[in-house]
Amino acid sequence: MSTAFKLERVFLLFSLIWIFGCDLSDKPIKTTVLAENGLFSARLSKSYALIGTLEGYAELWTLVPKGLLHKWKHTDSDDGVLAVDIADNEEYAVTAERNSIAWWRISDGVLLSVWSLPDIHSVSLSNDGQFALVGLSDKAIYLSLKQGLTRYAFEHSEPVVATALSISGEFAVTGSEDHSVKLWKLSDGSLEQHWPLDNQVSAVSISDNDKYVATNAALSQTKIWKASNGKLHKNIGPKRITVSSMRFSDNGKYLLTGLISRRIELWSVRSGELLKFWRPKKVDAWRPSAASILSFSFTGRDKKFYSIAANGYLQKWRK
Repeated sequence: MSTAFKLERVFLLFSLIWIFGCDLSDKPIKTTVLAENGLFSARLSKSYALIGTLEGYAELWTLVPKGLLHKWKHTDSDDGVLAVDIADNEEYAVTAERNSIAWWRISDGVLLSVWSLPDIHSVSLSNDGQFALVGLSDKAIYLSLKQGLTRYAFEHSEPVVATALSISGEFAVTGSEDHSVKLWKLSDGSLEQHWPLDNQVSAVSISDNDKYVATNAALSQTKIWKASNGKLHKNIGPKRITVSSMRFSDNGKYLLTGLISRRIELWSVRSGELLKFWRPKKVDAWRPSAASILSFSFTGRDKKFYSIAANGYLQKWRK
């Protein structure tokens, strides 16, 4: 065997190791399918998965044991359920179509109220389930669901496509296609922080202790900001990436990011370092997939977490 041929075989071997070995990641603890045809939207909580199906229904599933609890539809429209959320107390849920939003009680599945709103892009539910932050075409409104009244309107110049409410009830986060993320004080509706970004916003999250806000703009680096003074805490990840979802751990030490390229990454909030990554399941192992990660929820004292992707796969992972 010639030296050149040996070198060629060694080069090929190392190339294969780099291609396949560098992308090795831990396997999920469990994988289940909640929607074989895929999803428009999804939100995970400690006990539930709320999904917006392509068929125009919202479905609420229990995670342990897995089971369909409620199937909801609040209009006769064939449009998909574009946005959903579950209150942190797990007593209420909201579902949104393009021009309407519905408020549901989880215990018995009763529809409590429906409102017509123009051009809905995103929705977040308060910790107690009594208020909704709804992203519209040029603002976000903080809506009292019990009274059916808008308490505040948070201005943007383009659609508000990403929203978050703090568990404490003190802050609202709005991210817009106008390339900005804003932090609002819910006690009086005042603007607390304003962060200009390079592109239209794709995802936002606020930590449970209200210390940090995470943001990502399309094809841009993910940033972690200090909520108290607005200063940049850390840049994390590649400079040209799009994040479809993100969530801080309950203890605020970690940040999970889900990419549109079917990858989950775990970051240290303190150092900004990548700690681990995972590859969620594809519909076909042999076919390229870009199923976006739609939502996360931590469990087991932040040692495990659930993820759900646009292809309908719900998976449980060990951190």
